[in-house]
Amino acid sequence: MTTYVILNTTEITDEESVIDFSQLANRNAGMLRYSTDGSKALVKYRGEDQPSFLDGKTTYTHAEIKVVLRDTDGDWYTEAD
Repeated sequence: MTTYVILNTTEITDEESVIDFSQLANRNAGMLRYSTDGSKALVKYRGEDQPSFLDGKTTYTHAEIKVVLRDTDGDWYTEAD
């Protein structure tokens, strides 16, 4: 099972960030999907165990995150080429 979490970009870029990419499917910040304005990033992890640094964050299933990403009025939507 893959689970998705939306983070503020500052949670990743801050020098005191606790994000451990070894626990994520995205192995570095360059592999993340960012919102159109760059203020948010989408991370994902696999398995039942949520990394502790994501405690308290809203989680999404694949079906749920597809709705968020495809919302034409949302922060993630971009026109297909």
